[in-house]
Amino acid sequence: MAKTLEFFFDFISPFSYIAYHALPSELGDLVSQVEYRPMFLGAVMQTTGNRPPGLVPAKGAYLPVDLARCARRYGIPFRLNPHFPMMNTRPMLRAAIGLSDTPDEQKRFIETVLHHVWAAPSSLKTDEPDQVRAMCAEAGFDADRILELAESEHTKSVLKANTDSAIERDAFGAPTFFVGSDMFFGHDRLDYVKEALLAA
Repeated sequence: MAKTLEFFFDFISPFSYIAYHALPSELGDLVSQVEYRPMFLGAVMQTTGNRPPGLVPAKGAYLPVDLARCARRYGIPFRLNPHFPMMNTRPMLRAAIGLSDTPDEQKRFIETVLHHVWAAPSSLKTDEPDQVRAMCAEAGFDADRILELAESEHTKSVLKANTDSAIERDAFGAPTFFVGSDMFFGHDRLDYVKEALLAA
């Protein structure tokens, strides 16, 4: 039985954007074993005492340099969203959860939101309904359905459960990957993730 790779992410994390695009490059056919687990990064960081890079001056200065370098490696565009880090991504995380019954649509939605947050000139503000509607119209999603999923009590409870699960399993940031009980932090650990997926 194929192992599952759980990918815990938040749209607010630019390295989750990098990781999404690194997955097929680093894992090849194993990318089919990815299960997307949206989580609320703010709660994870607050609970674990972690701090956003922008609150550490040296890290904040290094962040855009490193992100540009990572984007070049995977041949993807990157723009630092002007709303970062003051972004409420929970509505779009909940909408992504609501699409889990249709994995291909969920994956396309996740890719679309990541692109509009971290690459598109529009620099999506993820809790602004008019901007979400414009993104949906461009990408071919039903905006009314997406906005309904974003406020659903069910998706709210699943997002909380995903976040609690990540915290209970000692996650402290995003992106975080799990293969069984083994945790890997950061897109630059996908070589180890691949080893774990291939292990007997």
